[in-house]
Amino acid sequence: MTSRGGSSGGECGRTQTGDFWQECLRLRPGLIRAANRFGATADAEDIVHEAFLRAAGHPDLDLDRLTRFLLTVTRRLCVDDVRRRVTLQAIAVDPRLRPVPSPGPEETVVGREEARWLMARYGRLSERERVVLSGLQQGMSHEELARLLGTTRRATESVANRARRRVRGLMTRRPRQHEVAGD
Repeated sequence: MTSRGGSSGGECGRTQTGDFWQECLRLRPGLIRAANRFGATADAEDIVHEAFLRAAGHPDLDLDRLTRFLLTVTRRLCVDDVRRRVTLQAIAVDPRLRPVPSPGPEETVVGREEARWLMARYGRLSERERVVLSGLQQGMSHEELARLLGTTRRATESVANRARRRVRGLMTRRPRQHEVAGD
């Protein structure tokens, strides 16, 4: 067995390191073909070079076992790459995993003013609706309210919408104060 770690047969370590890299260069085209077969078409060269670096990190690796080692490492790196790409594709198409767009300043101001208007017309709102509307009036985001209430952003939006509908319903059922009876 030939090792790169020390001298064997009077050769110096530099010569054996050179032998290691010569063997890597000889194996490179076959490893790139293997990486392409394993599914890493675009990144095949990068994966093979990563395998070379990992092999170089094992100074006691025998040159006789280098081919099997590099092929195994290349295969595992390809599997990791395919898993990473599949996960990224799943994230890209699943609407639940997309980042929630943050509201612009105009939406924040309008939401705050609407909450203030609704707070003035409480009517018969639940405690949860009052907390959500108070938070919105103070400029809190739905994410902050969700953390405060121990719920989700979507739930706080639903509570706010329900409170708005309830206040609108109360407003349509009550006689308007500025209208004179009989007009």
